[in-house]
Amino acid sequence: MKETKFKNTEIGRIPDEWEVRTINSFCSVKTGPFGSMLHAEDYVTKGTPIVTTEHFKNGILPLVGKDIPQVGIEDLKRMSSYTLTKDDIVFSRVGSVDINALVTVRQKGWLFSGRVLRVRPFKQTDSLYLHYGLLKHSVRSDIVSRAVGLTMASINTKILGETELSLPPLNEQHSIASALTSIDNLISSLGKLIEKKKNIKQGTMQQLLTGKTRLKGFTEPWVYRKISEIATTSSGGTPSRSIPNYYYGDIKWFTTTELKDNYLYDSVEHITREALNNSSAKMFSANTILMAMYGATIGKLGVLKEPSTTNQACCAIKCNDIVEIFLFYILLYNRKSIIEKGCGAGQPNISQAIVNELSFLVPPCEKEQQAIATILTKMDNEITALEAKRAKYEAIKQGMMQQLLTGKIRLIS
Repeated sequence: MKETKFKNTEIGRIPDEWEVRTINSFCSVKTGPFGSMLHAEDYVTKGTPIVTTEHFKNGILPLVGKDIPQVGIEDLKRMSSYTLTKDDIVFSRVGSVDINALVTVRQKGWLFSGRVLRVRPFKQTDSLYLHYGLLKHSVRSDIVSRAVGLTMASINTKILGETELSLPPLNEQHSIASALTSIDNLISSLGKLIEKKKNIKQGTMQQLLTGKTRLKGFTEPWVYRKISEIATTSSGGTPSRSIPNYYYGDIKWFTTTELKDNYLYDSVEHITREALNNSSAKMFSANTILMAMYGATIGKLGVLKEPSTTNQACCAIKCNDIVEIFLFYILLYNRKSIIEKGCGAGQPNISQAIVNELSFLVPPCEKEQQAIATILTKMDNEITALEAKRAKYEAIKQGMMQQLLTGKIRLIS
């Protein structure tokens, strides 16, 4: 086995045969057209799509969709110098200035907007390697640190062009890109499977939580019940922030940011018994359902696994005459309509009064409630397991990038 010899460079230690190059030394970097060249009234329903920064999702560009603006043949001719070809890289110029996506044959001939920089590698450069190299943590941090703008970060051809990357020989670029693409494909396939499972779960909820499909052995008619008839509601409180010691206790204290339609095992912050006694915070028992009543998380849910407290933005729902997890799924399925009942000048707010008046069609038999909840819980558990598996491979990918893009691990014969 050949021993790798390293050299020190301005971007760290790299193998002796690797180079440190600025992007503009082996690529052309071009800014998208100025806004004066294209206006919303120029868009058509069927034409040539225009890629902008909003379309960079996990380094993948979309197919044509209703959210992608398109222009007609005359505008395409007028802006022909702003077309993309396979293996170009599009880079966000404003906002999230450290993200990029690789152009595939599916986006060949598309235009790129003024919010985008196009990077076109010269020959003897693997575009996939460049794509991954630009996603390396240290490279992204460097680009962000050199961005300009007080209200929104922005970069230009000079800033991106002067970015330095480590560049191995072409055959090694191919090997590194191939290895990272393989794990990306695995992550992508898991993502598609997760979305498929979520869609199946949504369809199952629509059938089982409305009574359209009944489980075998259950025939009793469903009835409408108000939350106030089957549960009691309350809200929590926030101990004084002027007494820091209040937040060094062992009592779990949840806020709405922690409600993610999930079981709640532990909170970010914990309060003391003294804080509980000297505030409007209350202790809620295990299996209490929490619902966010306002803000960005409105309608989000959580189920306490242990006795805990919450802030005042959480509505705590303690079930008396219904299976807790069944009500959780009812609230989850009906979230959109619940939020629509909210009122407020700036953004919707739901109150305990609104929650108490919510009415749903439910099976009177607790065994049927539990049977439905069990089916949906199994689906959730399967989705959670797949998400954990995807997160594991994403972490592996980050480790691979750190090792392969620095030459610490070599993929050469």
